[in-house]
Amino acid sequence: MTSLISFCACAQNVAPKGKLTYCSYSCSRPAGGGKDFCELIADSGAVPKVVVSLYNDCRWHEHIEKEYTVGPQDVAKMQKMLAEMEVYKLNGYTHDEQLDGAPTYRIYQEYASGERINAVWSGHDIKEDAVDAYHYIKNYFSLWREMVDDRE
Repeated sequence: MTSLISFCACAQNVAPKGKLTYCSYSCSRPAGGGKDFCELIADSGAVPKVVVSLYNDCRWHEHIEKEYTVGPQDVAKMQKMLAEMEVYKLNGYTHDEQLDGAPTYRIYQEYASGERINAVWSGHDIKEDAVDAYHYIKNYFSLWREMVDDRE
């Protein structure tokens, strides 16, 4: 029984196998502030693309959504970045203080092997690795986001 528990604990810290097929980050703001997200979609057999979606369900700004075709080098760059940052170690991380007015952040990835990485948080005292990964992923999308976002 102990070896099974040890195996499960170690398996969470193993890098995903196979090609990255999806990666996104999002920020949901309460009180009508809307949701922003960017996603890299690299499904097998399809041309990879980046989707930038801003002001979803926002009371104060019209929703904006744009798609951009990207190359396999963009997918490879993101996969390498995620591996180097060991973002997979955040899988299952959740932190929710139920604070009024606090945004909720999420990072999410999928791989051809079927593995998924999901982390969601809101509040104070967030794991530093989660904040760093979020900003690193957001920065990856900055080129495309800046083309459509008038706030930055």
